[in-house]
Amino acid sequence: MINQNSELFEEYLINIYMKNPNPELAEILIKEFSSHFVRGTQPSVQLNRWIKEKSAKAANNPIETDFIFGLRGPGQRPVKETTFVCMNAWCWDLIFKGISTSNAFEEVANIFSLSSDSVRIGFERKNHDFGERELCRFGLDLYLAIHQKKVSEKQRDIVLMILDEEIDIQMTKDLNHHRAKYRNMFQCEVKDIMI
Repeated sequence: MINQNSELFEEYLINIYMKNPNPELAEILIKEFSSHFVRGTQPSVQLNRWIKEKSAKAANNPIETDFIFGLRGPGQRPVKETTFVCMNAWCWDLIFKGISTSNAFEEVANIFSLSSDSVRIGFERKNHDFGERELCRFGLDLYLAIHQKKVSEKQRDIVLMILDEEIDIQMTKDLNHHRAKYRNMFQCEVKDIMI
C-alpha cells in the first residue's frame, strides 16, 4: 500500500479497535506501528497517539506491558505466551544496549521474578508448526512500539544473528496478512467515504 492508503488503513484499524478492543487487533496495531521503524516511514496520527499513550505506561511497568497494550482479554494468546512476548521485548531492549543475551535473561528474570531459564526458554521458543521464533519476533515489535526508535544497521545485524532472518521478512508477511484479512471491509469503508 502507498503511504496514504497505509495511513487510512491504520486509522480504519484504530476505529475498529475503539469500537471493539481485542487482543488480536492490539497485536496487529503494534506490528503495524513497529513496521514504520523498520521502513523509516511515519505512522498515522491516530496510531501514533494510541501507541504513545501505552508506551509511557509500559516503560514504567514492564510486568504489565501485555495488559497496557491490550494483549489480554477474550481471544488472547495463552498467558504464558503473552508473558514471553513481554519478557522478550525487554530482552531486546537490553541486547540492543549491548548487554549479552545471558545477562539480559538474568536482568529480565529479576524484573519478572522468574528464573533466567524461563526467560531464555521464552526468547528461544520456536513455533512448533513452523519452526519460527514467533514470540521472540513479536517481542521485537513490542520493543519498537515501546521505545519508538528507528532500527539501526547494527540492530538489523543483531536481529539477523538471533532470529536467523532479516527483520523485514516477518514484517512483510505480517503486513500482507493484515491487509488480506481486513481488505474487503476496508475497501467498503473507503468507498463509503468517497461517496
